[in-house]
Amino acid sequence: MTTTAPADPSAPSPAGRTAVPPALPPLHRHRAYWAWLLSDTGQALGSSLQFFLVPLLVVVVSGSAAAAGTVAALGAGGRIATTLLGGVLADRHDLRRLMTLSGTLAATVVAGMVAVLTLDLGLVALGALNLLAGVRAGLLAGASDAALKQVVPPALLPTASSANQARDAAVAMGGPPLGGLLLGIGALPALAAAGAAYLVAAAGALVLRGDFRAERATDVASVRAEAVEGLRWLWARAELRRVMTVALLLNLGLNAAVTTLLYHLATTGEDPARIGLVSTALGVGMLVGAVAAGPVVQRFPSGPVAMAGMSLAGLSMLVLPFVPGFWGTLAVLTVGILGGPATNAAMMSYLMHQTPRRVLGRVMSAAELVGAGALPLAPVLAGWGLSLLGLRPTLLACAAICLLAVGAVLSSRALRTLPRPADWAASGA
Repeated sequence: MTTTAPADPSAPSPAGRTAVPPALPPLHRHRAYWAWLLSDTGQALGSSLQFFLVPLLVVVVSGSAAAAGTVAALGAGGRIATTLLGGVLADRHDLRRLMTLSGTLAATVVAGMVAVLTLDLGLVALGALNLLAGVRAGLLAGASDAALKQVVPPALLPTASSANQARDAAVAMGGPPLGGLLLGIGALPALAAAGAAYLVAAAGALVLRGDFRAERATDVASVRAEAVEGLRWLWARAELRRVMTVALLLNLGLNAAVTTLLYHLATTGEDPARIGLVSTALGVGMLVGAVAAGPVVQRFPSGPVAMAGMSLAGLSMLVLPFVPGFWGTLAVLTVGILGGPATNAAMMSYLMHQTPRRVLGRVMSAAELVGAGALPLAPVLAGWGLSLLGLRPTLLACAAICLLAVGAVLSSRALRTLPRPADWAASGA
């Protein structure tokens, strides 16, 4: 027998019991999420292809791993340098418009790279365009992540984040082999695929429905003051402060190690499709981990989930320098990344759940800045390490950085006590 709930959900029902809110529709029933996912996937695939292709194109043109690392660092540096400003833009402007502009500008930059290669304008022009690509990503790419909170209800954020981890795994698994296959045909078809993916991102944003306007404050502060507010909000949370510190070290060590492997294979004349298997191994590990991420994030405390995932990734890098053979290396990479999806889903959904929309763009940009601030050093460490030290010493240096991250995560009481999603509000987190 169906009864009508009172108008006030907190008011007692005629039977003296508190009315239970109606169950939310499952994630796949939210149409806006599918449009958002199309746009975000287009951006992720375009970025994956571009990240894979540009350093390899530099190696093909120059034969130098150091040059490839320098060009890649320009792009990463441009993104890091502008990410806080991107957070301010996300909190001041309509997120859907920023997503559309992001995809359009990214496709334009890729078209410029095609022109540079066709006209043989050299590495300086390619490096300048990669820097511009990084600036575009820093200013605009974060709008898509901030928009997710407007697309799905708060209770579905952990589920949506877990689903996005599976999507990221599929892109990581398929993007580099696709890039390697297309690069075997020619540089222009490979870059054209990246440009097409960015246009899909813009198209997905155009069909997105909902209110993505900013919450206007009564007094608008300066850009600098608004950017600092996001950093202060993030740094005031002990558990997030430790996560970002660990992410800074772990991202540097992991990315430097993977980039070292990619550059080593490229400079030794390995087939591009085989080089793509390195990223495919990471994608397989992410995909397997993403399958379990949803139930794990919902059922277990978020802090221990994040600690386990980050520790597994860091410790796997200690094994990597001593693993013989190509396939053994791929196996270590696959196992090491298994806990990544659950870690990312737990921490990203927690961050989005706790952050007000008014400062969400700035806080997420601040998190990216702190967590990925050292990433421009990864290709530099990889390229120059290979040139001056060789493969194993460079991987050992990456492992030492990861060991520092593992020590930081295991010593954090704030992380150990972070509860599961159902208890976030009750814990006062």
